[in-house]
Amino acid sequence: MKEATKEYVKSNNLKMLGSLTSNDMSKVILMIERLKENKEIKYYTVDLILFNQNNHNGTIHVSFWGNKSNKKS
Repeated sequence: MKEATKEYVKSNNLKMLGSLTSNDMSKVILMIERLKENKEIKYYTVDLILFNQNNHNGTIHVSFWGNKSNKKS
């Protein structure tokens, strides 16, 4: 799995396979590492990082992307 930009995702017509929102960066990193084993997920994008400097709280949103499948079940 590689990090990608939104422009790359759109230009290659990739399909969003899931997303993750958390305020714990260590959980986000752990989830990215675990999802590397999933062969369908090729890329991830870091969509949003919000950080409040006053109370030192933040939120991160990550999306996971793969190839668009034409298979019908």
